[in-house]
Amino acid sequence: MLNLEAVLSAMPGAAPVPGLASAWRWSPNPMFTFTAALSTDGGHNLQVNVRGPYDEALVTALLAHARAHDGTFVRQGRPLVAIGGFHHDGTPFDAVGVAAAEVHGYHAAENPALSAVTYAVFPAFTSEISGRENEEEAWGRFRKMLQPNKLDRTEVPFVKMRYHNTRTRSMSKGEARGFAPLDTLVRELGLLDGAPGSFVEWENRHGAVRRADSTGTGLTLTHDATRETVNPGQLEAVARTSVQ
Repeated sequence: MLNLEAVLSAMPGAAPVPGLASAWRWSPNPMFTFTAALSTDGGHNLQVNVRGPYDEALVTALLAHARAHDGTFVRQGRPLVAIGGFHHDGTPFDAVGVAAAEVHGYHAAENPALSAVTYAVFPAFTSEISGRENEEEAWGRFRKMLQPNKLDRTEVPFVKMRYHNTRTRSMSKGEARGFAPLDTLVRELGLLDGAPGSFVEWENRHGAVRRADSTGTGLTLTHDATRETVNPGQLEAVARTSVQ
């Protein structure tokens, strides 16, 4: 059985983290700082990887929050989760994100045994993660959209969408909704007016689906089997509030 305390404390240059028991920090190069803490059962590694400016107080708070709630994700089989109720003065984050080994890949090349028991911890927003992501979706969100190794990153709400615009001839591929930035959703909604036959359909982290259609007489919004007439300004407001 892997002795995590021995492995983590022996990382090159590792030093204990003040104010957090069973936790160590090391920096493999000037660009990256890694901080790891044992889970409450001592059998898992909770790790924050930071690229760029490092905030020791924030990282310590992230790991403490993750450890206090690790029963919600350790061995639970969910590749990506958000633990709400987080607050740290001076930052806008309201959750702690956690990604499983099949998503983050930390230590995968140099120490597969360590990688298998490691959970990536990062600052997050509750709007970003549904907790229902499959492995492929979680991998894409974590590696391509959320920038989990940046402590000053901005919010990236959970948005899945598909669309077709008859005027711009822009459209998504296939019938399935795919992840997209909120700005893309807002842009495509803004292009609906005056493009009859066009539509934008989107889903938030709760699984709620909305659809906006451009008709010959204006714009309609459908949600929960209810359809109403809307104007372009209303659509943008609905889009922004619906993904929170």
